[in-house]
Amino acid sequence: MTTALDTLIDHIEKMAPAERVGLQKQLDEAGVLDQFNVWQPQSGPQTEGYFSQADLTLYGGAAGGGKTDLIAGLALFAHHKTAIFRQSLKSLKGLIERMNTLMRQAGMGKISSNPPKWVGPNERMIEFGHHGLLGSEEDWQGRDHDLKAFDEGAQMDPRKIIFVLGWLRTTRPDQRCRGLIATNPPLGGQGDFLIEWFAPWLDPLHSLYGKVGPGELLWAVFIDDGDAIRTVWVDGPQPVEIEGEIRTPKSRTFIPARRQDNAFLDESYDAQLDQMPEPMRTALKTGDFQAARQDHEWQVIPSDWIDLAFQRFDAGVDDDKPMDVLAVDVAQGGKDKTVLQALHGRRFAESIVRKGADTKDGSDVGSLIIRERRDNALIVVDCTGGWGGDTVGFLTRENNIPAEKCVFSSQSGEFAKDSRIPFYNLRAQLYWRLREALHPKSGMGLAIKRSATVKAQLTAHRWKMKGGKILIESKEEIKDRLGASPDESDAIVEALGWKDKAEFKQVLKTGQQIQTAPLNDPLAGF
Repeated sequence: MTTALDTLIDHIEKMAPAERVGLQKQLDEAGVLDQFNVWQPQSGPQTEGYFSQADLTLYGGAAGGGKTDLIAGLALFAHHKTAIFRQSLKSLKGLIERMNTLMRQAGMGKISSNPPKWVGPNERMIEFGHHGLLGSEEDWQGRDHDLKAFDEGAQMDPRKIIFVLGWLRTTRPDQRCRGLIATNPPLGGQGDFLIEWFAPWLDPLHSLYGKVGPGELLWAVFIDDGDAIRTVWVDGPQPVEIEGEIRTPKSRTFIPARRQDNAFLDESYDAQLDQMPEPMRTALKTGDFQAARQDHEWQVIPSDWIDLAFQRFDAGVDDDKPMDVLAVDVAQGGKDKTVLQALHGRRFAESIVRKGADTKDGSDVGSLIIRERRDNALIVVDCTGGWGGDTVGFLTRENNIPAEKCVFSSQSGEFAKDSRIPFYNLRAQLYWRLREALHPKSGMGLAIKRSATVKAQLTAHRWKMKGGKILIESKEEIKDRLGASPDESDAIVEALGWKDKAEFKQVLKTGQQIQTAPLNDPLAGF
């Protein structure tokens, strides 16, 4: 990936000697080189953050990544008029002390007064504010700055951040404007909005996750839905019509930074972080924005149970078992994905994922199934909405390979094992059966291949009661809420749902006896 700094260096290297001399003179006159005798960004993420061209940058993640110094360096040496915010004025003390140290070295005076403020020559200004009180953001209405920085932004109200960013502007020629959110990962659910605002880098459910690098620019527009502010990602900076209104996108990026990127901190800081309780310790040490997220009150499968299944996979549970079931979630064209999920005993193998554009019809999907099937495994195909019908037809009629049909919207007729509450439909039954099987006391010992995408999809599902029955969100509702289809998690519950039938067929074929609960027994396994 070409960074802003790479582009700048390449441009300078290509300049004619006379132009380089002219640039050197300009830098000397502006005092830019004197600045770097006082402070310069450390190589790596801090330099990327300093030279980033994004309109809104999320910087940091792990504790000790140099967030405070980046804010200080930008405010003192790259911007003319700055506003810096934290949740409370008291919490700004450390940042102000660091900036005063740099300002003394640069002969710039010091930050003083209450609230803190610095005024320099040529109307230069650095102001400090807080967002902890009701209506505090309104004090900044109409006050323009070319840098608005939010330190520990995960602690702030997202509406206050957007309100203040509304006056990110300047009348000075050649002065760029930027918003910067420097923060550790969200803790305890606070700050989860950042995962949505920077989803291509942080949310495994986003279609661009894993495809964009740190510091890469993407363009987006904020949309106010009343209860929440969501993001619409677009192809570039050109004005675009969204919901009947012409909007101008702004660029965003995420630049992760860790303690290892900060030369002023060593392993002793890691030891200090090791004293923190989980999941805070993992979040602060790794910068994982998903690590400390709280489970939703109505979440079907707790995150901890999925982590245990990941650990069992890593430990090699059933890694020598044959393939029992091959479950298929079909996408014929479109933006969804075709997913093949194999189940070997208690072990869910890594899912096989193909773009919908690469599996345009039943023969494409059916051929993929034939290539990936092993050990005469039972095949089950999602036929909800009729999408999988062509695939089943290709397998059965043209290749004489039997295949089961799964229709998530069909009736269930079964009950939850613990509460004896009936299921609203087959989708509720299959997801609830996975919940029951993953329960630490179930004795099932299921193992799932570690995957951020799979975890995000499995934990996304929520349930409610409808007509005295357990109802789980449909795939369409998940897509509307998250912007992505839970194709991989659907394939997992399909595979588990047909596990007993696959084993029963194997018994009939071989005459062997296996220890399994009777089919459709609502108390099986407990």
